[in-house]
Amino acid sequence: MGRSYAKALDDVLRLHGFKRSGDDWVRVRDDIWECVNRQSGGLGVTVNFFTKDLETEKLFLEIFGPEDAIQMPPRSERIGALIDGFDRWWKRDERDGAKALADAVLEYGVPWFDRVRTLEQQAERWYGRRTVLSERGYHGRSLIGLALTLYRMGEIPEACAVLRKPVPKTAIQASVREVKRVLEWLGCEACGAPLSAGLPTQN
Repeated sequence: MGRSYAKALDDVLRLHGFKRSGDDWVRVRDDIWECVNRQSGGLGVTVNFFTKDLETEKLFLEIFGPEDAIQMPPRSERIGALIDGFDRWWKRDERDGAKALADAVLEYGVPWFDRVRTLEQQAERWYGRRTVLSERGYHGRSLIGLALTLYRMGEIPEACAVLRKPVPKTAIQASVREVKRVLEWLGCEACGAPLSAGLPTQN
């Protein structure tokens, strides 16, 4: 049997500034929180990646924290999706499996954290800034994440327009209420910006 998966991950991730806490390895660079998570199950071992902007989360908690004690959901990806788009698990007794997983984390996972750093990149790549109003569905937390990111960028009319996305009949009402709460916090009702105000055009 090869080395422990946890030890193999710890050996490589420590060199990149991650500190272990149970099945999580965490580091903070600038305002960005980054986490590598080891997940074990019946299929074996796999790895998930999570990241979020701590300054945007502060705004989220200012709005929701006192009453609901909830956290802003991080953006996430799975190691298999980064490799070839398929879910991948390494068997516990796989020969050299621990090394293979650690190598994959270094090749595909650690660089994933560098893809998004700026607020502009977060708006585009995490929250779909250019397509959020045209795509189907209504995911309140994503709308809120984009709106708060735009708010930090000084794009308040656009943030308000995002939060005014038409609500489908199938929308979860708790999500609709959360969006309305952020609308009020941003003062969007007072500014009265039209739905399309400040929105970027698609290329």
